Amino acid sequence: MDRRLWYIKNAALFSWLEEEELQDLAMSSEMTSCRRNTRLFFAEEPSDNIYLVKEGRIKLLRANEDGREMILDILGPGEIFGEMALVDEEFRSHSAEAVDDALVCIISREHFEGILQRHPEMTLRVLKLIGLRRRELEMRLEDLVFQPLAGRLALGLLWQAKRHGVTETDGEIRIPLTQTDLANLIGASREAVAEQLKEMRLLGLLKTSYRSIKLTDLEGLKKFFAKISIRTATI
Repeated sequence: MDRRLWYIKNAALFSWLEEEELQDLAMSSEMTSCRRNTRLFFAEEPSDNIYLVKEGRIKLLRANEDGREMILDILGPGEIFGEMALVDEEFRSHSAEAVDDALVCIISREHFEGILQRHPEMTLRVLKLIGLRRRELEMRLEDLVFQPLAGRLALGLLWQAKRHGVTETDGEIRIPLTQTDLANLIGASREAVAEQLKEMRLLGLLKTSYRSIKLTDLEGLKKFFAKISIRTATI
């Protein structure tokens, strides 16, 4: 089976399409590999493609007025991005960068729109995806305004553990994320994040290492978050 077809077939958004449609989508797509820290597109560029993550992780970034970038989301295999091109985004409102060495599938906006025209029910799936991401972003913005740093950090770690964590043989959960990316994810300085991680380490909640963080007490971290949080969260 063509690698493009296998990846597309295993993406939740496309899995229900007929085999012929899947093959057409695979044949019209382009696979590209990108090294860690490579930008796939920049803000203000034309929105002319939709992307599917096949391997590795991709972070979506938006810069503020001072030029500092905040991470909007980190996506893994099977997830799509650039979908706003299908709605009303003529130009990109954010950038996309590879967190690790990654492999992505690029589908032209024109071809994707053709699929939506043939399968109107898929439009609803795309709209649900867009709505879900907007709700998640709104909740994160609430956290940035109201949660203390420790709460934002704990929640960020728990969320990344759920989405991208790797459970190791000793039961610890490794989150492959740098402290800089973690800081940009929760809207804090790297120095402040490093200091808070140190306190969590002293509590026995985690360990830090090069380009990753290990959660040594997941339930303890959940209790820590519940104790200091201003609101509950589904994790």
